[in-house]
Amino acid sequence: MLKNIKLSCLTVVLIGIITTFSGCSVVENIEKKLGWKTEYFEYLDSKNLEQISIQSTRDLGFKFIVTEGSAKNTMYNLLCKAQKSDKKSSLDPDYIFEFDLGDEVKQFYYVVGSDSGNFYSDTDVYTVSNRIDEVIIQNLSFIRKPKEFNYIYYRPILEVLEKIEPSLKDKDYKIGINIKGDADCLKYIFSNDLKNFISEADKIISNVELVQTTTAGYDVVITIKNRGYDTLVYKTAITVNNKRENTEEIYYVVAQYEYKKWNISISEPNVKPSNW
Repeated sequence: MLKNIKLSCLTVVLIGIITTFSGCSVVENIEKKLGWKTEYFEYLDSKNLEQISIQSTRDLGFKFIVTEGSAKNTMYNLLCKAQKSDKKSSLDPDYIFEFDLGDEVKQFYYVVGSDSGNFYSDTDVYTVSNRIDEVIIQNLSFIRKPKEFNYIYYRPILEVLEKIEPSLKDKDYKIGINIKGDADCLKYIFSNDLKNFISEADKIISNVELVQTTTAGYDVVITIKNRGYDTLVYKTAITVNNKRENTEEIYYVVAQYEYKKWNISISEPNVKPSNW
């Protein structure tokens, strides 16, 4: 183990020396031989690359185009360090990337935060360790993503599950959580986060899953619908429709980000707060 560490350190030192006296091209060749850099994405460093489009798979209205030189170069620097993988991620993709080379468009699917095989096409699979979407998104001024989005989005749903759990316990209900219509937030929802969320939800109520296509077949459907947000304020309505008992309850969520944390208020069923 110690020998491997020393060898790695020596390699880095040698590359530093070579950089000083030889230039980048020699270093890049060494990185490729060591497997630190893949040659596949070299076309991203070409003048033929006209633009990169990034499309959310959940929010079809959320698509942006990258044409600026430094942004394309940043993308190249990230992807050239991708590692070849044998198997693609089992999770649904979060983004579709298209690289327009003029006479050809190369398309890849990207799973945010997945450990292995998270950047793939129909023929090639790679693992990207960095959040390549954030590198681009952080420079977009129109993005108003709430602070700590994962917490403020999923935590109220889990708290509502805790509220209704006593009435559903031991009734063998099949419960579906429906976020498909939550249009304002879909762009920030990723497969890996959904996987973790369902794991937490299952600790509260068993037999719970995400609605994939239709709400038919579920005894209880919990629907999430955002009612407005900015970086510091968040409102959403969580509707619990019990088909077996023919009841519907709406929980109103109002949250304010203060003193570096979200203060979440959830109403009683069907009681709309005055500040809604």
